[in-house]
Amino acid sequence: MPELESLNEMEVEVLKELGNIGTGHAATSLSKMLDKYIEISVPEVRIVNIANIQEEIYNDVVAGVLIGLEDLTGGNSGYLYIMIPKESADKLVREMYGMDEVDEEMYGSAVMEAGNILGSAFCDASADFMDLIMLPSPPNYAVDMATAVVDGIISQMAQKSDHLILFETTLNSESDIEIYLVLLPEEELFTNIMQVLEGL
Repeated sequence: MPELESLNEMEVEVLKELGNIGTGHAATSLSKMLDKYIEISVPEVRIVNIANIQEEIYNDVVAGVLIGLEDLTGGNSGYLYIMIPKESADKLVREMYGMDEVDEEMYGSAVMEAGNILGSAFCDASADFMDLIMLPSPPNYAVDMATAVVDGIISQMAQKSDHLILFETTLNSESDIEIYLVLLPEEELFTNIMQVLEGL
């Protein structure tokens, strides 16, 4: 696996562009779903030590949606983690249903539907950028501390690498709905990203 720490400034900028394309499409899909303007922050690319992951991602109570990414052969490509701070998730669910109070099942269904829409849009756009296929799995949903949702995944990935590359951005609506997207690529997906960089 290429050394993450050795990326030069241009390669980091291309990684930002990858994140920008993916999150831009996700924002457009969310905007259509809510019929509201969605603003996205400039994606941040960070290379982090797995041991420090709890210090590196938004870590408060979130409605978390974790989506596995596969290629056409069924091989694992990584994970897309969509984090919606609890207050923002409450607003999102109210806007999706058009009502103030929903039961727990409806709440979870709404968040997973939003996660599906965001995840599919992100994967389609990113896959086009890299000329490969990324198939999102059905989402796993939980309301918990942000890092608790990915602890098991991080432990698995730690067996293969000491570092992760995080793409993090925020989607903001006029209703102050914040959504964070983080891409955790496995070795094969990261290698594909590096091949794109080398072809520039």
